Amino acid sequence: MLEAILRVNSLAKSYGIHDVFSDVSFFLYMGEKAALVGPNGVGKSTLLRILAGEETADAGTITWLREPLTCQYVPQMPKFDDAPLWDILTDEVQRLGVLAKGTPREAVSRFGFTEKEVYMPVSQLSGGQRTRLVLAKAWLCRPDLLLLDEPTNHLDIDGLRWLEEFILTYEGSVLIVSHDRAFLDNVVSRVLELSPRRITEYRGNYTAYREAKEKLFQSQMARYQAEQKQISKLEAAIEKQMRQFHRSHQAAGQHDFYRSKAKKLAKSAKAKMKRLEKMKQTGAAKPKAEQHISLQGFESTDSGWRLILAEDLGKAYDKVLFRKANFAVLRGDKVGLIGPNGAGKTTLLRMFLGEEQPTEGYLWISPSASIGYLSQEMEELTGSHTVLEEVLSCLPVQTWQEITRVRTLLAKMLFRQADLEKPISVLSVGEKKRVAVLKLLLSSCNLLLLDEPTDHLDLQSRERLEDALTDYAGTLVLVSHDRYLLRKVCNKILVLEDRRLVSYAAGLAEYEERTAKGKAETANTRGGDLTREERLLLETKLAQLSADLAMMSKDDPGYFELERTFLELARRLR
Repeated sequence: MLEAILRVNSLAKSYGIHDVFSDVSFFLYMGEKAALVGPNGVGKSTLLRILAGEETADAGTITWLREPLTCQYVPQMPKFDDAPLWDILTDEVQRLGVLAKGTPREAVSRFGFTEKEVYMPVSQLSGGQRTRLVLAKAWLCRPDLLLLDEPTNHLDIDGLRWLEEFILTYEGSVLIVSHDRAFLDNVVSRVLELSPRRITEYRGNYTAYREAKEKLFQSQMARYQAEQKQISKLEAAIEKQMRQFHRSHQAAGQHDFYRSKAKKLAKSAKAKMKRLEKMKQTGAAKPKAEQHISLQGFESTDSGWRLILAEDLGKAYDKVLFRKANFAVLRGDKVGLIGPNGAGKTTLLRMFLGEEQPTEGYLWISPSASIGYLSQEMEELTGSHTVLEEVLSCLPVQTWQEITRVRTLLAKMLFRQADLEKPISVLSVGEKKRVAVLKLLLSSCNLLLLDEPTDHLDLQSRERLEDALTDYAGTLVLVSHDRYLLRKVCNKILVLEDRRLVSYAAGLAEYEERTAKGKAETANTRGGDLTREERLLLETKLAQLSADLAMMSKDDPGYFELERTFLELARRLR
């Protein structure tokens, strides 16, 4: 039985007249990794900030059950001074004082920063590097509880794997808000679903949570249908008895026996009516099924068999992005394009559009390809249009039947009736993304290029988008780090890595299997690199270097040479 470290009881929060949530109660346990999920706007980030002490609740209590207990909060968009990475870590150690349990050098080693990155100002770091920096900063005091708000933002697939390993091996407790379902599947053992009126707990990872939700829905639906069957039988019995009563009453005349029989029938019918009324008042409400999107009748399939062909394709700027790439995209393919940040994924999409030219090789785009493009910036939306006007603008003819279908699809993409009249300019980034994707899916394009389509979408929106992309009969090339989406939608994967482009015809499963196999083979060949004695010797030397550096000033001759040796030894130990 895990030891509870935190108890939240009847927590409530509002901003003015807007109630965010109320009656929120749950426990957190020692060493557990838990997810906090719920639709956008339900208050997940607010709850994390309250737990971190950065906001106050309007009602309820938070009780730390273990003292002393340290807590660190990692926000979605951390703010840093534009100082070098090393200075930020050093300043944090000084701020922590006696609470610091790690040194900047240990953080640099553990979080995989290169010697060059250590002295780079934050403004020059990539999104993934900043994520590692804010985690390194939080790690310096080895908190008992880490609160992570969207930590997977800006991470490529390698970065996601690194983060998963970090969380799984972290000794403290971690509460995570994330929309990356594969990430949640791999790291959490409990899911807390936040709604405006409560928190509901589900054991297991994200997939187990979804299965439990579906099982609950089926159970509620079975109960509802059984009650409706009883109600129908009761209504039929009442109707039958009332018919018998009217016939008996008319035939009885002044005959007391038949008049008595008619009264009994009426009395029995009235009793059944009362029972029926009670069943309708106290019976189960019909559970609301999740809507699924069907795009049949909208998509265009008018294209040749082969839409894209690349032979020995290459692209370079001041550095080579990739060379000797050979692949084809066929009609009906749903291709996932993955790779590290900066590998050239968006550049390749722009080459398909004709906005970038190959440096070498041959790229053929079918003349029959009608291309629709979703950029990360969504510049194709018109800010003055309403939501409904913007989506309808992609249809060549707007009959009332098509307008009705578009309204239905917008509802399934989580737009309420009142949202349809909102101008595009006031929508959130996630709402704009849903509008832009739906426009493309309803257009006459037969080849869609989607650059990070799930960015800024909550879990529910991502699942609706998956339904739409799965149902789409056209051809897709999508850039994404969302492994759940890639597994469900894509039949083929193109990987840009190490200046090469490799095609995996069996999809993400084949890529992951080959990657895991390659790592295992590498581990087998390198497993003997360091013996136990060699590792012990290096750890001793590393500790001595750390002590020597602590006694030196950066102005001392030889400081940087000693530090370079320290970082090299740290990398060897990793």
